Amino acid sequence: MIHIYDCNETFLYEIIEDYKETKNNEVRDEIFNSFCSSIWSSDNKRRTYMKAIHFKVRKDLLNTELGQVFDTWSGIEYRYYKSMTKDENWCAIIRQKINNIYTRYFDKEVILNKEYMDLLKKPKLMYFDWLSGTEMDADAITNIIDDVIDEAEKLKQRFQMEKMTLSWNEYKKVIEGFLRRCFDNCKLIGEYEDKTQIVNNYDFITEDNFYVKYINRSLDGEMRKYQKQYYGIRDHKKYSRCKRCGGIIEKTGNKRLYCDDCALIKKKESNRKADKKYKNKMRENRKSEFFL
Repeated sequence: MIHIYDCNETFLYEIIEDYKETKNNEVRDEIFNSFCSSIWSSDNKRRTYMKAIHFKVRKDLLNTELGQVFDTWSGIEYRYYKSMTKDENWCAIIRQKINNIYTRYFDKEVILNKEYMDLLKKPKLMYFDWLSGTEMDADAITNIIDDVIDEAEKLKQRFQMEKMTLSWNEYKKVIEGFLRRCFDNCKLIGEYEDKTQIVNNYDFITEDNFYVKYINRSLDGEMRKYQKQYYGIRDHKKYSRCKRCGGIIEKTGNKRLYCDDCALIKKKESNRKADKKYKNKMRENRKSEFFL
């Protein structure tokens, strides 16, 4: 197919108006495909990189036991991601939103939850407490830091389990479905009866900004729906996390802790423990009878 529509160097409001105003489905497809092509070919690629919670132990303290303990943990690394763009064009901004959604919901290597990060910062905070005059013992601090790092690793694994599994290429197809619904459901600015309401509700004045914000907010909503569908949760229902696998489960008001699969596994584990306890008790009873 010869592409006759080019979204590059075209305002977003023009693209959406062209899409909405044409009655020809082939032309609509051409416009939408060109839009997606611009998004995926954007220079604003998704990037992750390593950062570190860093501090430098004073030279005069490096030869002390505590100084050596803290020096060991003076650079704790974690994976971060490019979460913002300096570009102001609609394509880069929407692509940034798409990148961020993937990182938040699917990238298991990027874990930035506050609980986890607070634990990683603990050795640095303890070092500065020491500098402030707090008395510390090298062996005790070593044990505390080891426990903190171990707890951080367990938390990281838990948060990783809470993320869904989807490759980038599969994700692109899902996003294109979301974007298509955005285009189909979009209401043109000219269709609003009260245009002053638009100005009051949004902190911008350009037409492109209006549609950028509409698309980005819609992507957030679509991903929340996708997440519920992924875990088999009905829409408009509140949910919590399964304590075992991290998946989301529908709140039913009876303090449900596990998804159906994990509840079955926990029940089998409980039955095995009960069976083992019963057999051990019977074995002890037989021994008692024997000695009697």
